[in-house]
Amino acid sequence: MTWPMMVGTRTDDDARLGRLARWAAAVLLVVGTMVACGSSSDTGATASRSANATDAPAGVLPGSTAEFLPGLDATLVLPTEPAGGMPLVVLVPGGGWASADPSGLAPLAHDLASRGAAVVMVAYRTAADGAFFPVPVQDVACGVGYAAGVLHAEGVEGSPVVIVGHSAGAHLAALVALAPDTFTDPACPYAAVAPTALVGLAGPYDITEIGPLAANLFGPDRPDPTTWLDGDPLILNDRRPDLPVLLVHGTADTVVPVRFTDDFAAALRRGGHDVTTVYPDRVTHDTVYSAEVTAPIIADWLATITAARPPAPRTVADALTVLQHRP
Repeated sequence: MTWPMMVGTRTDDDARLGRLARWAAAVLLVVGTMVACGSSSDTGATASRSANATDAPAGVLPGSTAEFLPGLDATLVLPTEPAGGMPLVVLVPGGGWASADPSGLAPLAHDLASRGAAVVMVAYRTAADGAFFPVPVQDVACGVGYAAGVLHAEGVEGSPVVIVGHSAGAHLAALVALAPDTFTDPACPYAAVAPTALVGLAGPYDITEIGPLAANLFGPDRPDPTTWLDGDPLILNDRRPDLPVLLVHGTADTVVPVRFTDDFAAALRRGGHDVTTVYPDRVTHDTVYSAEVTAPIIADWLATITAARPPAPRTVADALTVLQHRP
């Protein structure tokens, strides 16, 4: 299947495609994943390089890695023949808010790139670095801005920006997508960008029910769940109601119960969101982010929503303007 053509192109396609190949070290795909327990190696190293992303299959350029913030890497994976309509997919790794190694997402990145997407995997600071909420969310938001900024600099406009997260990464991706204005870090050197679509893979969205893991997110000085609400995406369920959401959760997940996705989907629908839920049979927490399971689901869903909707505002300022003028 092919991705819908959403992006304006330059008049000289050959020159533009040559530049796209050259800036492969810069563009960013953020797919949010929480390795828990599973999607990436639990090394505790925030700035881990995605060595696996360089082992590209046919039809995909070797991944290239660069720092988008000091100590934080972004790995770009592009198709061998980049097209003007390619969406930007940002993959955010998980790790129980204690690690953020995106290397386990490399096969998914390769698959999405083979379908014509610009894919960027990003790292973020975690408890292993002594970084607690809201720092991980701000790092992810900054990574999205970095990725979109690279496309903008190359004259590619109107591309859908899809943020995808697994487990803890899905929680962070949800916060960035629902409240990009709230989690913009003034220290981030890139323009803030509001994602145009959210994909969550087996996320523990209701952080009031994550138990001891909350210390990894909020730190040891915030043991009271009533102080965690500013990091709870369910509280943000009515933000950006035009944001389409895809939630995927395997029926055999024994790490994060399916009810987390059920409850988040219900809250988002109450807030006015168009939510699609998919529950692949016999899929576990560690296989829900696999290319075989998830890439076709994301590709088919994205084709559906982009065919039905005009391009959403990209910058946070534009998104807020739309909300202010909503009848």
